[in-house]
Amino acid sequence: MGLFKKKTRNEGKETVKPAEKTEGTNVKSVLKQPWFSERATLLASRGKYIFLVAPEATKPAVRDEIQRRYGVRVTGVNMITLKGKMKHFGSKMGRRSGVKKAIVTLKAGDKIEIQ
Repeated sequence: MGLFKKKTRNEGKETVKPAEKTEGTNVKSVLKQPWFSERATLLASRGKYIFLVAPEATKPAVRDEIQRRYGVRVTGVNMITLKGKMKHFGSKMGRRSGVKKAIVTLKAGDKIEIQ
């Protein structure tokens, strides 16, 4: 009988294509702003720059964003996540927001002009 045709293993299923690999995260920009401090200034003279980044940022995403935005070669990225401190706000306790920083090492001879 042709009414009840037996389905093969893959016949009734739709094939799902694997998702395309996306660089970095879904955040518009992983870089928030450059970090300015005495230590950051000393590191800049050695070719290392500090940036505040999004909490979801990854090392490859930061490297790609720096290379695209500033046109330099990145040799290394180190990430630091600082938790917010507990503070008194009047009579109430609260928590300051934490930050995530990236220390970006550039290829010898490359510089970033940060204003």
